[in-house]
Parts: sequence; C-alpha cells; structure tokens
Amino acid sequence: MDLNLLLVFQCLMNERSVTKAANALFLTQGAVSASLRKLRVVFNDELFTRGSHGMTPTHRALEIAPQISEALKSISALVTSEQEFDPARSSRVFRIALSDDLENMLAKRMIRMADEQGWTISFSFYQTNSYLWPQSMVEHGADLAICSSPKFLSTMHKSQVLFSASYICIYDKQSIAFSTPISKQEYLHAHHGRVSFDGLRGFVDELFDAERLQRKVKASFTHFSGAINAIIGSPLVLTMPDYAARSFVECNSRLAVSPVPLRVPSFVVSMIWDINKEHDEESRWLRRFVLELTESVSQ
Repeated sequence: MDLNLLLVFQCLMNERSVTKAANALFLTQGAVSASLRKLRVVFNDELFTRGSHGMTPTHRALEIAPQISEALKSISALVTSEQEFDPARSSRVFRIALSDDLENMLAKRMIRMADEQGWTISFSFYQTNSYLWPQSMVEHGADLAICSSPKFLSTMHKSQVLFSASYICIYDKQSIAFSTPISKQEYLHAHHGRVSFDGLRGFVDELFDAERLQRKVKASFTHFSGAINAIIGSPLVLTMPDYAARSFVECNSRLAVSPVPLRVPSFVVSMIWDINKEHDEESRWLRRFVLELTESVSQ
C-alpha cells in the first residue's frame, strides 16, 4: 500500500476535515479526496462520513486508527535512525540568513568548528534583519534565519530563542581617550557613529532626546561591519549589541568596549525556520549546532 494513503488517513482522523487535512499535508482538497476514495476501496468501508461537525470516522476507521498510527511511528523511527545526518560524510551547503552583527560572531565559530571536526559541509551566509528575514528566506532558500526580536512571525514558521543580549560602547582607544568606564558626560558629548535599519535614526537618538540633548552623529551606517571599519583611526564611538562588540574586539587590539552610561534595552536573538523543515534531519542537526554554539553568549 502507498504509505501516503496512511498519512492521509491519520490526518483525517486528527482534523476531521478534508480542507484542514489538505492544508496540513500541503495537498489540494482534490488530492485528499482521491486518497480517501482509494482508502475506501482498500478497507472496503466508507471510513469517514460527512456530518454537521465535519468528517465522522466509522466504526471500522476507529478500529484501524491505532494500528495505522503505530505503523507510521515505527516507519518514522526506522527512517530517522537509518538517515541520521552526518556532517563528516555530507557535502550539504547550509544557507543561513542573519544580520551582520550576528554574522561576525557566528560565522567564524561555525567555520572553525567545522574545520576542527573535519566536517565536509559548508555554509552560505546572507544578509537580513528583524524585518526582512521572511523575504531573505524565500529569495535565498535559507534553512535558517537568525536575528534579534524577529517581526512578522506566522504559523508557517517556527522559532526558538537562542540568547538574550543588550548594548555596549565600542571605540578606537588609540584615537580617543575615554575614562574606564566611559562616563555619562563623555558619552553624551562624544562624536557618535549611528547604525540603524534606515541609517536615519536609532534607539540611541531617543536616549539623547530623553536627556534633552542633540546627539553628535558624524556618520550613519546600515551595517555594523562598515561602521567598525570607519571608527578605526577616528574619534567616533559606536553603540552596538554586546556580543558583536566583543567579537570585533577579539579581532582588533585597537578596539575597546565599555558599558553604556545610560539605561539601554535588552533583547533576544532567535532562530527561525520553515515549519516544513521541522522534522527534517539535516535541519534538526543545524538547529542543534547553532544552539550549542550560542550557549555561552549570554552567560
């Protein structure tokens, strides 16, 4: 028997509706109806009858339902055990959409780990942000999107929080002599580099508004990596996610970090994936890998 027929049967038992079963299985209603006709022939029974409350299972359907459910579980366990993903024996290219602050921290960790473990997988990284991640996933066929406080989450996607974070100051200590830590007065009167989605205004500007001061912004950027390159040799201070700032400091001894001397918000970083990949073994492996790499970020 075609196993897809058993999947249709189980979905009809759960949903009690051809329309809902079709949506759950990503099939047309016609395809589900055709499968039901085949099932009726195989079991020589109506199996489901239409009623005021949807599709009602017959006595025969209720009788075979537990056996079909157990059979599908057994097959699923068998397939999973036989096809467990092995990154050392795969040429899979994982596509990951993430913002550049996260890319700077995560990409090198992922590449380093893959090299240390002798894995044969590879990665493609694509730029996105909290607003554009749905578009990035479609355009690039991304297996995973990683961003801070993602917007527009829907039932078509699943998400998991990776860690919490806040903001910190970063500057070129050879170009500007701040106190350690930076004082409130130094911060309020310093020359700033702004990093924001549109390059026009960010949350730090609102902090300055609360202090009734005009922020001295000398340059605006839409990407953290570009902003970091610009502050080398300049007296600008940036305010950016703490994990990104510390990652940049690891790569350049001229850079230093300091707490922001104003009350700044916290946020969470999450990974998002297509619900169709929820049980895909390669996708499950990738999510576990990212979880392991980010366990220590907020500790």
